[in-house]
Amino acid sequence: MKQRLFVILNLSLVSGCVILGVSIISPVLPQYALSFSIPIALVGWAISAFALARVVTDIPAGFLADRFGRKIIMISGLVLIIVSAIQAGLADTYAWLIFARIVGGIGSALYMTASTTWVAQISAGKSRGRYMALYTGLVFAGTAFGPTVGGYTAAHFGLNAPFFAWAALGVAGLIATLPLKETAERSKMRVKDILSVLSNRPFMLVNCAVLAMFFLRVGVRSTLVPLYAYLNLGLSEERIGILLTVAAVATAASTFLSGWLSDRVGRKRPVMACLFLSGIVVLFIPSQGSPADLMGIMALYGLATGLQGSMAAWPADVAPKGRLGISMGVYRVMADVGMFLGPITVTYIAGYTGDETVTFMPFLAPAILVFVVGVLMIWAKDPARRRHAEEYMVE
Repeated sequence: MKQRLFVILNLSLVSGCVILGVSIISPVLPQYALSFSIPIALVGWAISAFALARVVTDIPAGFLADRFGRKIIMISGLVLIIVSAIQAGLADTYAWLIFARIVGGIGSALYMTASTTWVAQISAGKSRGRYMALYTGLVFAGTAFGPTVGGYTAAHFGLNAPFFAWAALGVAGLIATLPLKETAERSKMRVKDILSVLSNRPFMLVNCAVLAMFFLRVGVRSTLVPLYAYLNLGLSEERIGILLTVAAVATAASTFLSGWLSDRVGRKRPVMACLFLSGIVVLFIPSQGSPADLMGIMALYGLATGLQGSMAAWPADVAPKGRLGISMGVYRVMADVGMFLGPITVTYIAGYTGDETVTFMPFLAPAILVFVVGVLMIWAKDPARRRHAEEYMVE
């Protein structure tokens, strides 16, 4: 029990360092991209190149983790993250920045796929929801002050400074990963294993919610909100960082509760509430005319998105038997497809519907997506809810 908790906490904290780096650069990445004198419609590629690389790498990362062990794959991923962060900070052209983001995406896919699979494996059982929420919640908690740190470092040391801070976090994560001891057996995955997972309807339906939430999260919080705050309200990098921190703190706070709740009432209800409430709140963001009002709506946004705390547990619940590793790789693919499509879609709409400002229209696309997917979840299977009902009947 103590060993399992140690591994989960270790993986959670190091994953927090990885994602903390993403959140550190989130308030400045759009402005950093604009500093290379590109049109606003291309800003999304600075964010989506990272996600695209993860999409391509996620499933191979699952193969490699099962073949060579999760620890070595996680270490390789952290090394690539460190190198890419330094590359991005030293970039002198937009093309070089995109290349660095691709390298970082590969590294992130290697680490996150292996670590998520490890946590899902050792947390199997009736407490999976709260263990996975602990993992997710500590990641969110670790990233809560990332935007503030990123905004501060950019304001005082330059727009490229947050990338070097991310590299330092990667080094810390690498040092923390070395003591881990892996006990899981290694195995070889085959192409037909991927096909069996992709053809599993219950699993893929649940992953539609994963795609929608990451589309919303990265398209809105990491892209539209910084652009809206900068172009429409004229906020500085520091204030944008504080704004995103408020949302992250609220998300972390509700994630822990959501994980516990999902073990009691099942995964479906919290996730559906997350989709519908997040979609509603997003529509109110572009109507906020002051920093205080925008901060208030972002706090509500954070609370709503935190209800997805059980999101990673649900795909693990419905994964085909004996295919957990490759299933979590596919789960990461669906998440990263959302990360890739979100920024590109919303910045394309923003670039063609506003004149150097962000209008209501780009916020509408992610809201519609989560509403539609929320309705689809009515037909999704929820083994955790059935298991709890059966235990209650026995008692």
